[in-house]
Amino acid sequence: MTVCTASEIMNRWMRIWTLALAIGLVAGLPLVARPVAAHEHVTVGEYEFIVGWSEEPAVAGAKNSLDLGIEHHDPNGTTSWVVGVASNLTATLSIGPASVAKALEPQFGRDGWYTFDVIPTREGIYSVRVMGTLGSTAVDIKVDLDQVIPASDLEFPVTDPTPSDLEALIAAANASLAIASIIAVTGLAVGGIGIIVAWGLTRKSRKTS
Repeated sequence: MTVCTASEIMNRWMRIWTLALAIGLVAGLPLVARPVAAHEHVTVGEYEFIVGWSEEPAVAGAKNSLDLGIEHHDPNGTTSWVVGVASNLTATLSIGPASVAKALEPQFGRDGWYTFDVIPTREGIYSVRVMGTLGSTAVDIKVDLDQVIPASDLEFPVTDPTPSDLEALIAAANASLAIASIIAVTGLAVGGIGIIVAWGLTRKSRKTS
């Protein structure tokens, strides 16, 4: 029987611990590094803007937020994240004719990244326009974000009605209520006329007799 020395046992445990630590780091990497593969990259002067949704796919009716990173590319070849510029820039989110101004806020724990929260209520393509200045560089970019998909694409086991479906149901109910109101008013009017005619005929009959 082979007897291992204390040093050999210690070395084996160190190798096992190192392997377990490496596996844990690889497994946890997706939780630490947020994917930005679907983000758009726009260069303005020495600055690179990385723009997209924080949660992808973006789903109508679900809370989401802008994911905006700003990186400075120095002419000497170095790069650095741009911090403390939230007040220098304005953001406008739009879809079709609808638009809303949003204040940018720095993301917690991510230097050079900024955000604003939103619940997109309609599926489709949203655009974000970022304007302002970075140093002496004027910024005015507009980026189309990845398409917001309907919640029904992911819902299980039951698909809830979309806001558009609810609007259609409400519109149909309002139309039915309007028709019912017209019929009721018409019925009351006809009934009133009948009462007046009957009252007139009764009076005439009494005078005749």
